[in-house]
Amino acid sequence: TDAEGATLADALEDLARTRTRRGLRVVISDFLDTPPEAVSAESPAPWERTLRSLATRHQVLAVEIVDPRELDLPDIGLVTMQDPESGRTREVRLTPRLRRDYQQAAQEQRAAVRAALRRCGTPHLVLRTDRDWIVDMARFVVEQRRTAHRLSRHTPAIPR
Repeated sequence: TDAEGATLADALEDLARTRTRRGLRVVISDFLDTPPEAVSAESPAPWERTLRSLATRHQVLAVEIVDPRELDLPDIGLVTMQDPESGRTREVRLTPRLRRDYQQAAQEQRAAVRAALRRCGTPHLVLRTDRDWIVDMARFVVEQRRTAHRLSRHTPAIPR
């Protein structure tokens, strides 16, 4: 959506409302608005209900864009950080403990994204900004084909 401050849930609701003809829907996001506690169905991600609903009507592919700089803080000591929403700045010392806590929180957040997408039943492709995304897409397609082939071999024939 074009609205400033729109969330992923807002964008998915807009997609579901305006694009009703059945087809493939590709959701490309960093999913950073997913809280780490969304690893269970009891506390779902804010966008989960809408994506699950979208996936019942359409084929959906979730493409998660990951920047490794969002997964780990560098060992550089004192840094000035700015809140993108308020514009306020603050000096922060990147201690080993802060860096470890940040890395743990980032891992928990990524696990919450994986769990939520699994509950939605959508294939999940992770593309990293520091890697060749074409190679990663090709690997994903090959794996999807292998999985589909395995499933078709093990699916019992429907009696006529």
